[in-house]
Amino acid sequence: MVKKKEFHFTFGVFLRLLIFSLIIYFSINYFISQKNSSFSSTIDSTLAIDEETKNNFLPQFLQNIYSKLPENSRYQIEHIKENQTIISIQNQLNGFPGKQIKELQKLIVKNVSDNIIKNIDEN
Repeated sequence: MVKKKEFHFTFGVFLRLLIFSLIIYFSINYFISQKNSSFSSTIDSTLAIDEETKNNFLPQFLQNIYSKLPENSRYQIEHIKENQTIISIQNQLNGFPGKQIKELQKLIVKNVSDNIIKNIDEN
C-alpha cells in the first residue's frame, strides 16, 4: 500500500500559486483588451445589411429552395396535414401532458396505498 505524503504549505507552494494566478490574471486582461479593440476594427461598413434585406432574406431563400423541389415533394409538403402518419401522431399527442400527469398521479396513489397496506399487514 502506498503511503500518501502529507501536504505542507511552504513558501515554494505559495510562490507557485502566486505566479500561476498572475499568469491567469494577465492573460484574461490581455484577451479582454484584444477582443474589444479587434472587434471595432474588423467591422466592414460595406457588409452592413438594412432591415428590409434582413426581413426578406429568409422568405426569399425558402421560396428559392421550394421552387427547386420536385412536384411530388411539393405536393407532400402542401398536403402534410392529410398524411395518415401525421394524423395518427396528432391523435396520440392529444392531451399529451395531461394524460401522463394523470397516469403518474394514479401510479403514485397506488404505490402509496400499497405501501400503507403492506405496513399495516406487517405490524
